Amino acid sequence: MEFLKKYLSYFKRILWICFIQFLLTFSIQAQTKGVFEKEKWLVEAQTGLSFSWADLALADNSLSLEQEATFENAFKAELNLGINYSLAKNLLTGFNAGVGYLSYDTQQTGLANTFTNYQFGPYLRYYIPLNGLFALFAQSGVDQNFLSSNRYSNTSYFNAYLDLGFSMKLKSKWWISLRFTNLASYYSDDFNFEDRDGFGISNPLKNFIDFPVFGVLYQLD
Repeated sequence: MEFLKKYLSYFKRILWICFIQFLLTFSIQAQTKGVFEKEKWLVEAQTGLSFSWADLALADNSLSLEQEATFENAFKAELNLGINYSLAKNLLTGFNAGVGYLSYDTQQTGLANTFTNYQFGPYLRYYIPLNGLFALFAQSGVDQNFLSSNRYSNTSYFNAYLDLGFSMKLKSKWWISLRFTNLASYYSDDFNFEDRDGFGISNPLKNFIDFPVFGVLYQLD
């Protein structure tokens, strides 16, 4: 088990190194500013992935990080697809739909717990260009969620959020991004995929370290 933990830790570091090399390799290909003109359509894919024995809060609120030794084999993944339209320069409106998956084993009983979350909802996103390649953005939206589990009753809830992000223009019509989630958020039910309760403000950098989210954006016209 210790060997596997070390292996996963090394694998995570290798992913970060590869991502940095990817940025350095493609940044020289960008020829135009990393901003968006009005009346453009764009499609987007975002994904997040985390696996650990000690850094995932659990969706059913039965465990906290202080009880981290009581669960193991935690795995969390999410995939979202979106369509965007630029209302004005650097201002996008969009609609997102996706699915998330969380699993972990309860150490005392040896039972597996799995959760699947389906979500969709609209959002607004505004970009602040830093230079010809890079831009910061803020995104605010509302999602409707449907959460199912192998051991708990299914439920539905909605959440509102304010996220921050960082994007880089690779070349014509292509952008990649990092998304720092839940600077501010509200969840209508404390039984949810993110293990959050009501209104809250959190550290988006810590959220990214716990569950990194990456995106790819492509302009259709």
